[in-house]
Amino acid sequence: MDIICKGIKAGYGKTEVLKGIDFTVRSGEKVFIGGANGSGKTTLLRVLAGIIPHEGEVLIGGKDVSSMKRKEVARLIALMPQTSDIYFPYTVYETVLLGTYASSGSMVFANRASGAEYAQKCMEDCGVAELKDRHLDELSGGQLQRVLLARTFAQGSPFLFLDEPGNNLDIKYRAELCDKLNTWSSGKTGEIDNTLVAVFHDLEQAKRCCTRAVMLKEGRVIFDGDITDAMKPGMLMKIYDFDVASYMA
Repeated sequence: MDIICKGIKAGYGKTEVLKGIDFTVRSGEKVFIGGANGSGKTTLLRVLAGIIPHEGEVLIGGKDVSSMKRKEVARLIALMPQTSDIYFPYTVYETVLLGTYASSGSMVFANRASGAEYAQKCMEDCGVAELKDRHLDELSGGQLQRVLLARTFAQGSPFLFLDEPGNNLDIKYRAELCDKLNTWSSGKTGEIDNTLVAVFHDLEQAKRCCTRAVMLKEGRVIFDGDITDAMKPGMLMKIYDFDVASYMA
């Protein structure tokens, strides 16, 4: 099952952010969405997940995401937003359990007991089980980030869209995040190959988690290919207007 984007334009109010995006995410891929601040990375994830209106087509398995019901989209796509988008005062357990409800029409979570069991597993996998009764406003930034990751996995969707998942994580948890994403990406959800699409500012983390790069600049795709080629000094200079390679050396 692929996601095909044709002529995508989107923005906020009168400000156009995406200015004509064409690309395909093939089932089983690990795709890094890169680019400088304001290039359209978060907007593109939101369009792919059917959250904001757009011009053009986003086809998932041949169906336009705009015509699909929210629960139908949620069974296929789980989107982890940036921490700053989260305001609700739930406990850690309630937050992760909400992930299972998003796709509760699937056979995986056909009853509350199985959903609760899977939520517990996701909390354990992300190292937040001991925080289950804490409220979100009582957590550190890194703890909250791991809770949001657990909630995203709890949705049980084969397409995982992550917006800066390494935010606020120390080096240990960033390494563990990469390991978990690589393990997850090698498997399936039902009959569908697991597919990762992620935005990272940390280019080293991007290289550890992804094999393909789609690089944006001013709302357009300026590179789409092997992530190793995207990380070459000349390409990074073109994308970021900055000598990234020398800075990272």
